Amino acid sequence: MSKRKKSVIENRRTPTSRPQPKENSRQENRRLESPPPANRKKSKKSKQHHGFKKFFKTIIMLVIILSITGFAVNAFFLGNVNSDLQGNLNQYGISSDAAAMAKQHKIVNVAVFGVDGRDDVEGDRTDTIMIASADYEHSKIKVTSLMRDTYVYVNDKYGYDKLNAAYAFGGPTMALQTINQNFDTAITDYVTVDFTAMVSMVNSVGGITIDIKTKDELYWVNQYLNDVNEKVNSDSPQLEETGPQTVDGSQALAYCRVRYVGDGDFDRTLRQRTVFEQVLSKALDLSVIDQYKLLMGTLPYVKTSLSTFEIIKYAGNLALMSSKTIEQTRLPTDDSNALDNIDGVSYVIPDTLVDNIKSLYTFIFEEDYTPSTTASDISEEISATLNGTSEDSYYYEEEANVY
Repeated sequence: MSKRKKSVIENRRTPTSRPQPKENSRQENRRLESPPPANRKKSKKSKQHHGFKKFFKTIIMLVIILSITGFAVNAFFLGNVNSDLQGNLNQYGISSDAAAMAKQHKIVNVAVFGVDGRDDVEGDRTDTIMIASADYEHSKIKVTSLMRDTYVYVNDKYGYDKLNAAYAFGGPTMALQTINQNFDTAITDYVTVDFTAMVSMVNSVGGITIDIKTKDELYWVNQYLNDVNEKVNSDSPQLEETGPQTVDGSQALAYCRVRYVGDGDFDRTLRQRTVFEQVLSKALDLSVIDQYKLLMGTLPYVKTSLSTFEIIKYAGNLALMSSKTIEQTRLPTDDSNALDNIDGVSYVIPDTLVDNIKSLYTFIFEEDYTPSTTASDISEEISATLNGTSEDSYYYEEEANVY
C-alpha cells in the first residue's frame, strides 16, 4: 500500500482538531442559553401567582363598586325619608311624638297649598289645603283635604283663626306650623300652586272628567269660569249641560272653586280632591319621558321647598310602586265636626280635634296614635269654645246658601 493511501485511511479513523459543523454549534448554544429545568418551573408558578392576584383585585373592585351602587340605590329609593326631622321640630311646630312616628315609616307627607295668586287680591289665603302622602310601605297615594275654614290655633300673636289665614299671616312656614300643631303631623315640605299651575297641569294630562250634578252647580261653574278666563288669559267655552264631561284646565279650576252649591265647602273640597286625584292618576300613567316633561313644564308655576332631586326621587319611587291606589279623605271628618259662629265669623269646628288626629293617623299610617300633649291641649280649648257658643251652630250652613 502506498504511503499516500495509508495516510488517507488513518486520517478518517483518527479524530481531528478541525471545528465542529455549525449546526452542532448552534444546538450547543441553545443548551447553554436555556435556563435549567428548575428555573423554568419557578417562572411558570410566578405567572400563575400574578394572574391570581390580578383576578382577586378585580373581584375586590367589583364588590366595592357593587356595594357603592347598592348604597346609592338604597339612599335613592329606600332611604329614611324622614331622617332630617330632628333639626326642624321647633321651626315647624312638630311634636316629638309626631316625629318619632314619622321616622318609623317610609311615608312622605307634603302640604299642598292652592292660592289665588292674583295681583288684585290682598294676601294669599289658601283656597285649597291638602296633605299629599306617598305611602311606599303600602303602595298607595293618599290625599287628605283640610277644610280652609277649620277653627285652629295659629300662634300667640294671632290666636285662633281659620286654617287658611295662616298662609296669609306668615306664608308656607306659618301654614306648616299651624297644620303640625293642630293635627299633630310632622310635615316640613310644601308645594304651592296658583291658578296658572292648576290650569297647566290639567291641560298637560289631556283634561279630566267632572260630573256636573245640578243646574245650580252648572251655573256657578260658568260664573267662576268667566273669572278664571280673565285671570289666566284663556278663552275656555262655557259648559252647556249637566252630567259627566271632559273639561280643560280653566274649566276644571272653575269647578274646583265652586262653594255655594249643595253642602258648601264640604262639597268644594270633594271637587278639589276629585280633580287632584285624576291629574295625579293620569300623570302616573304617562311614560317616564312625558312625566319628566310634565314636571318641567309645571315647575315654573310652582313654589316648593322640595329640591329638583327630591321631586325626581319621590316620583321615581312612585313609578316603582307595585300598585298606585289613590285614596282620599277630609278633615274634620263627617263624624267629628260642628258648624259654629264665633264672634260673628263662621267656622268648621273639629269636634274633637283629638278624634280627628286619630282618624288622620289611621288613614295615613294605618295604625293607632296617641296625640301629643300640645295637640291635646289645643283640642280641649277648642271644645271649650264650641260648648260656649253652641247656640249659633247652623250659621255656617246658612251663610253658604246665601251667596
